[in-house]
Amino acid sequence: MIRQGWPSFQGYPFQERWVHIDGLAIHYVDEGAGGDPVLMVHGNPAWSYMWRRLIPPVALGRRTLALDLMGFGKSEKPNPNLHDFSHHANIVSGFIESLGLRHLTLILHDWGAPFGMQYAVRHQNNIAGLILTNTFLTTDAHIPPDAAAKITPAVIKESSLHPDKISDETMTAYWAPFPDEDSKKAYLTFARMFPDSHSHPSFGPLKEIQQALPHLKIPTLIIWGTRKNQSGYAERIAKMIPESRLEILNAGHFVPEDAPEDVEKLVLSFLAGTAPAPVQVPAPVQAPSSPAQPPVEAPMAVPQNELKASPSPTQNQTKLEC
Repeated sequence: MIRQGWPSFQGYPFQERWVHIDGLAIHYVDEGAGGDPVLMVHGNPAWSYMWRRLIPPVALGRRTLALDLMGFGKSEKPNPNLHDFSHHANIVSGFIESLGLRHLTLILHDWGAPFGMQYAVRHQNNIAGLILTNTFLTTDAHIPPDAAAKITPAVIKESSLHPDKISDETMTAYWAPFPDEDSKKAYLTFARMFPDSHSHPSFGPLKEIQQALPHLKIPTLIIWGTRKNQSGYAERIAKMIPESRLEILNAGHFVPEDAPEDVEKLVLSFLAGTAPAPVQVPAPVQAPSSPAQPPVEAPMAVPQNELKASPSPTQNQTKLEC
């Protein structure tokens, strides 16, 4: 069911929009116009509210979208059994295809990254850029089950390096999607989504992503917030993705919330450097010749540059440092 009578939250003035994917109403923000689109995908246990300070500056030059994963934010709550890798990844890919997004940049955080990366590795020609923040893209990444089971929206403030800057109103917004025990199943199920064997449902998709990383030909920025200079996993991912750039910030796991100004500067700089989608120039058309008339000379095509266009899991799994 979709919650009715949502309160308004300061700093999140965006119009509600909906698209139906796999029988579920998925809520999203859609701001700005022109330029290649940018899609932001949150992780657990956040929602599109996390991007509220990044959306406006990006939307000044790009169409900017941020969706709520099923069961999160204002999106419809599915049967708890649907909270697995394949269903969440299908929502992300279905969203991109339903809205006809082309040559887009993905900004991905936490679980939003593997869900979005499954689309990216399968459709590299449609991805203009990748911005990855505090995530996991390998089969050996894990959080101890007891710790993962304790993740609630409270972790957003608890993991912050600047908790005094996260107000009670902000935390009220993060808790808003989960007013009762049934709704909380959305974030609780993620504790079981880290692969612990080859037969785990998340293993295959993560293996596909992991094996594809060295073959990516997509400009990639990795923004990593770390509490104790523990950036080993981020450095590993950066080495796996050709020509990616890693930026370490003095921030917690929810880096867009903890260091919004730094994230904004890095994102805008990266977007300014990604090339716009190429403009398709029609091929010259040769008019048919006839005995009575000389061939019609085809018009000269305008040069393009003159156009203006707006490994398998092991017993020694990698413990996430984020």
